[in-house]
Amino acid sequence: MTDSSMIAAIENAMIARLRAVGASGRFGFDWKMLLTYPENFDDWLMAQSEIRCPAAWVVFAGWTGTELTTDEDGEDLVIVDGSFGVMFADENLRQDEQFQRHGGPDAAKEPGSYRMVMAGVLSLTNQTLGLPLATPLMPGPLRLVRPSEAIVKRKLSMFACEFSCRFPLTVSPDVRDVPADMLLAHANWDIPRLGDPVPVDRDPVAPGTQLPDDFHADATDHITLGDPEP
Repeated sequence: MTDSSMIAAIENAMIARLRAVGASGRFGFDWKMLLTYPENFDDWLMAQSEIRCPAAWVVFAGWTGTELTTDEDGEDLVIVDGSFGVMFADENLRQDEQFQRHGGPDAAKEPGSYRMVMAGVLSLTNQTLGLPLATPLMPGPLRLVRPSEAIVKRKLSMFACEFSCRFPLTVSPDVRDVPADMLLAHANWDIPRLGDPVPVDRDPVAPGTQLPDDFHADATDHITLGDPEP
């Protein structure tokens, strides 16, 4: 796995974990929508003809600290203190908005956002998700999502929970410390005569000026940097 795909892999693994636990029936309901977080959530929400709840969205929120270390092969790593956000949403069309949070008598049909938060947090806590995380996911602050026009229109109750974990990224080596694969340097030079701006052209017939080859060059450098190992 490349470092650039590690963040996406964690997001996808969190979604897969929520889906697996939900399908097991452990918390009395199953997730109907599990996605990564849209770029502009309110615009996305207003554009949807239907929001299938219970729903959750996962997004990478950045990192807050780093630590330089070395793995068993002597390769430099930077361990980042990553942060991921999970937004939970439940919809309930009853007039009393309390049902959006508390749910109804049948948890499978009306789980309520409180039950969803507990299920999501307990499903993800202390999980490494089958990935080479330095530390497992742990829950952090949980906050009520302030109702926007789109959220109110949909009769949603929403909470957002922050999860943290540490994961490694491989440090790119200093190019000065890496033996170069380039063993030969070969350059042809066009050296115009004093007062003669016309360049050397290896093919006067072709349009434009063609870089000189060995035969037409005014000068040639050929430098051996090192011999490859047999």
